[in-house]
Amino acid sequence: MNTVSRKNICITIIPTYNCNFRCEYCFEQNLFKKGAEFLNKKISKETVDAVFKQLNKFKEQKMKISGVYLFGGEPLLESNKDIVDYICKKCRENEIPISCISNGYGLDKYIDLIKEYKFEKVQITLDGIGEEHDKRRFLVGGKGTYDKIKSNITLALENGINITLRTNVNKKNKDAIKALIDEYKKEGWVDKENFSYYFKTTLKCYEEDFGNALSDVELMRQLAEYVGTDIERFRFNSIYNGVAMRIKYMLENNSFAPLQSGFCGANSGMYTIDPFGDIYPCWDVLAEEECKIGTVNNETGEFVLNAQHNIWKERTVDKIDDCNKCKYMFFCGGGCSAQARVLNNDINKVFCDDFTLLFDEVVVDVCENFLARKR
Repeated sequence: MNTVSRKNICITIIPTYNCNFRCEYCFEQNLFKKGAEFLNKKISKETVDAVFKQLNKFKEQKMKISGVYLFGGEPLLESNKDIVDYICKKCRENEIPISCISNGYGLDKYIDLIKEYKFEKVQITLDGIGEEHDKRRFLVGGKGTYDKIKSNITLALENGINITLRTNVNKKNKDAIKALIDEYKKEGWVDKENFSYYFKTTLKCYEEDFGNALSDVELMRQLAEYVGTDIERFRFNSIYNGVAMRIKYMLENNSFAPLQSGFCGANSGMYTIDPFGDIYPCWDVLAEEECKIGTVNNETGEFVLNAQHNIWKERTVDKIDDCNKCKYMFFCGGGCSAQARVLNNDINKVFCDDFTLLFDEVVVDVCENFLARKR
């Protein structure tokens, strides 16, 4: 059983690379140097049509289309509304779920559209309360964004939209975690079924100062101070939660834990299409020419893939020298390809980070909790 299935296709569509924010840790900062013409380019309806023709070909090959994500740049810019509406219509026609990763600033202008097309969820980032957030996530001119985003979250929740809040954490804002959790409770958001939140460390390879980077282990220990030591705390961090759910599945079903040969969708069925019709394996390497795995052919309605496609999609732990004798290999999947590329100059090098510490901590807590419930 492979949790990173090669039969599961997930598509990300980037309406435009343009963004109204200039976040201090953004991994797309290099794109802003490409100029207004590059940033303002919008994906065409012809390219969107071709993407959905390819999705139907995937279906004919018995592959499952798990969903379409809107990403950017910032997908919910007001200037994107026409093309976003078109993408949504194509999803509805083809019965494909749609979700969105947004900074949340223009969410109020999209409430009706999101409700009409029944988005599965909208993910928004809050990095602290008030000024703490504003000094990390601000508009192009430097203006803060917290108050507007907070108002939009309340509006979306009141309209029944599923909201997931993410907090990107490094050493600069690790002390904001408790204040955020308290704020979510005070606003009454945590009592709503359509609200969830989690915390994730910023990618080390995109930190200008490596000393600011926080490991997931350090993050979880910080979280434990505020949400308790019960295994429920693992759901507030995506890496921990993934391992915890797999170990829990193994125990509760008296079976093998779901194993994975690759780390994520970048190594399997994830395809990210940018405004120019170029295809990338994941969000973290957008517009990096050497990472392009293909292009969308508007005339034939298909993905034309290149040699890089196989390099990314065939990256499995058995092909990574440092992995193939490791006892954690089918839980780790070799680590993030994008971070391995930046830090080791080769995606086929291992990126362990703190996975062994993380795994050992999860296993002990999940097993102890399982045994306690059995007594």
